[in-house]
Amino acid sequence: MEQAELEQLILAHYEEIYAYCWRHVGGRELAQDLTQTAFLRFWQHRDRYVHDGRELNYLYTIAGNLCKDWCKRKKAVALEDLPESQRDPGAPPPDRDTALTVRAALAALPFEQRNALLLFYDRGFTAAEIAAITRTTVPAVRYRLHRAKRRLRELLKEELP
Repeated sequence: MEQAELEQLILAHYEEIYAYCWRHVGGRELAQDLTQTAFLRFWQHRDRYVHDGRELNYLYTIAGNLCKDWCKRKKAVALEDLPESQRDPGAPPPDRDTALTVRAALAALPFEQRNALLLFYDRGFTAAEIAAITRTTVPAVRYRLHRAKRRLRELLKEELP
């Protein structure tokens, strides 16, 4: 892969990898750092990548692993304490309290469940594509989605009036 091809890949996929990272970490600067690191690792390990037209899946795998590592190291922060600059850049919150409650419920899910939900609902991947990205099976992805939706319903029922 030539450097020009990498630049083209970055231009084509930066925004969606950034949005994916942002959904996991909730901060613009951190999401930008993770996104840049994902593309850098893709470039550094391009010899391992099999050119089969699925570089986006490979990027999501790298970004997901980076987010997972960060989630293991992070310290808990109350979502109410997040500054305005760390909120979703593209979504106007219809109701701040509801948005924060949903975000807190998502953050409370185990990484694998949250990751499956974000890839499925936010990014629009199929269960088979998520299985390839996360290096698991389709039944495992479906199970994670089922468990995540059930747990979210429980958490939101407790929090919302």
